[in-house]
Amino acid sequence: MDKELLKKAYKDFRSIRSKYKNMEDYYKGETDAMRNYKMLTKRSNNRVSTNYIQNFIDEEVSYSVGNDAKYISRSGDSNVAEEVKYYLSGLSQAHDINLLEKMLISSISYEIYHVDKNGDFGARIVSATDGYVILDDSGKVKYFLHQYTRQLDDTVYLDVYDEDFIYHYNNKFEEVKPKRKHIFGEVPVGVATYNIEEDSRHKTIYGLIKNIQDSYETNFSDISNEISDFRNAYLTFNGAQVDEEDLPRMKELGILQIGEGGEVKWLIKNVNDGFIQNTLSKLEENMYNLTKHINHNDKILSATSSLAIKARLLGLQQKCKLNQKALEDCIKMRLKMLFVYLKTVKNKDYDYRDIKVVFTANLPSDDVLTANMISQLGDKISLETALSQLSFVENPRTEKDKILEERAEMGESRLEKNE
Repeated sequence: MDKELLKKAYKDFRSIRSKYKNMEDYYKGETDAMRNYKMLTKRSNNRVSTNYIQNFIDEEVSYSVGNDAKYISRSGDSNVAEEVKYYLSGLSQAHDINLLEKMLISSISYEIYHVDKNGDFGARIVSATDGYVILDDSGKVKYFLHQYTRQLDDTVYLDVYDEDFIYHYNNKFEEVKPKRKHIFGEVPVGVATYNIEEDSRHKTIYGLIKNIQDSYETNFSDISNEISDFRNAYLTFNGAQVDEEDLPRMKELGILQIGEGGEVKWLIKNVNDGFIQNTLSKLEENMYNLTKHINHNDKILSATSSLAIKARLLGLQQKCKLNQKALEDCIKMRLKMLFVYLKTVKNKDYDYRDIKVVFTANLPSDDVLTANMISQLGDKISLETALSQLSFVENPRTEKDKILEERAEMGESRLEKNE
């Protein structure tokens, strides 16, 4: 254990943690535009939050992992795929959703693998504000630092993971509990990110549109307050003098009586609504363009084909594919640690490399078009692979087995009839 290296790493972690915290704040709608909005004394001071960052992240999460990942054995071993599904069923249904959400917020998120008190395999998600990896020269995780606090306890704790032990410190690297040995043989941490060896924060939605969203919220708040201030418009009298005591009576009756040559009118600001709308529309358009999302409020012709709709979603599909690949790297580590657990605890020996992780994007799909393509391919594609392409098939292996069973039953019934 290189404690000096850990201290340097922890210092670096603390220096960048505030940046990750700010990214999390933006996802929650706590933006610089809202925090720093200039208030005017005795005027309307509405602050209009328009959280595009959260909207885009939630949309990508829904499209990327709205459908559960499927596990297929490359060797055709149906037992291993079922084992994976069974032993990972203890994880929350929203586990991959939360893991990807945290990755999209700050460009990186982590999973810590453990054996819980009941002896079951588990995985805990850690955000970028609470975790930090130290890599060796080959780019493999050498140490993992997990910072946390306990309920009703202000002490900051650090758990440090290496290939053999879990060390328990406070934030001064003083041991608070004896180290514990784990079963995994390497650092039991999976990493979900676009590139573990470089800072990918500039690739996040926050990195792309943070300043534009700030401008949008500021301008939207300004125009909202301009409209509200019309309620406080001033009534001007030219060439006439009105007694202050008469004003309430005039307001009640809705009548103003002034002498000859007098003029009464409202003093209002002439706001160019076209300029304001163009500014807001341009900012909104830039946010959609930079993130490769589409505005679902745009009208689509009823005759638009499914192929044309998919073409509009092409950029978003490509982003979701990258999200899935980043998540797949973490899931592969999860499978590797699961199989170590199965071998050590359950005496079951599997190879994690035999498992193929298949994602089906939760995007509008044309299963008729996919079915026609599968039909044209004929025997050039396996039945299980073909079934995995259809959005309504949850488990291709189980579905294939059912098809084969039904075919066998139908074959037997034909034989009985012929006899």
